[in-house]
Amino acid sequence: AFDSHQFFARYEAEWRPELCANHPRPTGDPTRWTRSEQIHALYYEPDYFCPEPYETYPSHLHIDLLPRAQGQGFGRQMLEQVIDKLRQRGSPGAHLGVSVPNQVALGFYQRLGFSELIRVGVGNDGCIYMGKKINQ
Repeated sequence: AFDSHQFFARYEAEWRPELCANHPRPTGDPTRWTRSEQIHALYYEPDYFCPEPYETYPSHLHIDLLPRAQGQGFGRQMLEQVIDKLRQRGSPGAHLGVSVPNQVALGFYQRLGFSELIRVGVGNDGCIYMGKKINQ
């Protein structure tokens, strides 16, 4: 998203109410939830974190590839295209979050020029927010 604050406001106003109406909050032991229930739980406790300084990294992005598509350069190509589009629109920078245990993704983003901005959370439940200045 070009502007994270605008994206989150629109998500909250337009998408989240319908998602919550159509997908009840999961109950019971979270360690026994299905992957779908884990996703549905996120509708009820969304993460709107934006690292500071926001003006330097206002855009955010996220990429997920199925295992069979990983390691073939698709992720790099997709990310480079997104960054190029953000650059064309005038974004000064972008941020993203990586789960602490996901060292493969951390290395991937570091090789593409992202650097660690801040860590939040504890241990394997933590998140590393990374940023990249792109409008240079």
